[in-house]
Amino acid sequence: MIPVAILVLGVGSAFATNKAKTDKKASIIAYHFDPAAPVEKCILVGEVDCNTTSGAVCTELVNGSPKTMQTRISDTECGQALFRN
Repeated sequence: MIPVAILVLGVGSAFATNKAKTDKKASIIAYHFDPAAPVEKCILVGEVDCNTTSGAVCTELVNGSPKTMQTRISDTECGQALFRN
């Protein structure tokens, strides 16, 4: 009886740990590229529910228009596209 209880407890803990790991995707600071902007072309959007590794391309509405969220390299250059969590 005790070995069965230990097995059930171990399996339950493994599932709970795996679920907690997948739920801990953090928000990321995002930018969008605006070639018409006068000086700063990599424009801050703010925190979004996206990541840098995988998923559908992360877009947000900026002034009513969908923009691809990106990382920042400099004021005039945005980096890689972000992906939706």
